[in-house]
Amino acid sequence: MTIVPSTQALGLSISEWESLARRWSVPAYRGRQIFDAIHRRGARSAGEIHEIPRDLRDRLAREMPIGLPAIVKSAASRDGSVKYGLKLEDGALIEAVYMPGDPGAAQVNEFEDARAVTAESSVKSPGARVAGSADRFTVCLSSQTGCAVDCAFCVTGRLGGGRNLTAGEIVGQLYAVLDEVGRKTDAARIVFMGMGEPFLNPDGVIGALDVFFELIPRRRVTVSTSGITPAFARFAALPRRPNLAVSLNAADDETRAALMPINRTYPLEGLLRAMRDWPVDPRRRITVEYVLIAGRNDSPEDAKRLVHLLDRIPAKVNVIPLNEDPIYLPGWKRPSEPVIDRFAAALSAGGVGVTVRRSRGPDAAAACGQLKGRTTDPRRTPKSG
Repeated sequence: MTIVPSTQALGLSISEWESLARRWSVPAYRGRQIFDAIHRRGARSAGEIHEIPRDLRDRLAREMPIGLPAIVKSAASRDGSVKYGLKLEDGALIEAVYMPGDPGAAQVNEFEDARAVTAESSVKSPGARVAGSADRFTVCLSSQTGCAVDCAFCVTGRLGGGRNLTAGEIVGQLYAVLDEVGRKTDAARIVFMGMGEPFLNPDGVIGALDVFFELIPRRRVTVSTSGITPAFARFAALPRRPNLAVSLNAADDETRAALMPINRTYPLEGLLRAMRDWPVDPRRRITVEYVLIAGRNDSPEDAKRLVHLLDRIPAKVNVIPLNEDPIYLPGWKRPSEPVIDRFAAALSAGGVGVTVRRSRGPDAAAACGQLKGRTTDPRRTPKSG
């Protein structure tokens, strides 16, 4: 069996590297040199960090090995998106998605409107990109090895919870994907919308953000939550905050609880208060993610309630027609195109900004709600003996 090196080194911030250098009785600037070599120059082993003395390289190799999760599988979509399965040091599997973009793509928390995509949209091979190295692309990252939130419309949730990822595992996840497609962080947009609930792993996610924000403008990083209300204050207090996306999916407690059991613990009233208290930067908005499901939350009345709910919240709604899965979501259907149009039009008429997400990679099971690191739910696996 291949041993995957620890990714702990990848999760240290500049200040943490400087502190480690001092503990190792070397000047603090050596820590910054190590950080820059790993994250700006792309060193993947201590032996590649020639800026530091040999004895420090040897110690780094022994005590803080630099290693990435192993890519053990991939699935390419016709739209150029690629879903990657990555194996962590303990054997856990997670998934991440690379989504190519174009130079005119919207900001990280804004997605293409499905109505604006023509049949002539180009089909890219995995990792392909248009001319020029500055074209934007997005990587969707996981924060846990499963998800215990158990949203009824999400395959990841159907397969149960898992452990938190460390900051190093999250950063390593990004670098494994970038190395595979031959890209750097300069044009990257990052969305924490993969496996897991980011707000249930604040230590790992915030640790990874400390690294990412040295490399990527925070306006190009979005963290999505299903509404873990107590964690809002910690993320809101960060000196460098990511964009916020909230998975709402219903405008009343009864419907939302049926779709998202977490609503029974953190009802809408508290969630909306936390959203109103979120410090939104000028010219920015909170993204409200709304998975549209036929016959469950797609009526004109649902749209009107949502407009009322978002009053006085600087938000835009990202309507996401359900990505169907006959195995894990039997009987759940995507609304018809006229129903999707009608719902979006009702929000717009109520003064709410709205886009309809063109999900990337559905044919590769890489779209919203389709990621899974396993195929069985440990909660429902009979115990032996």
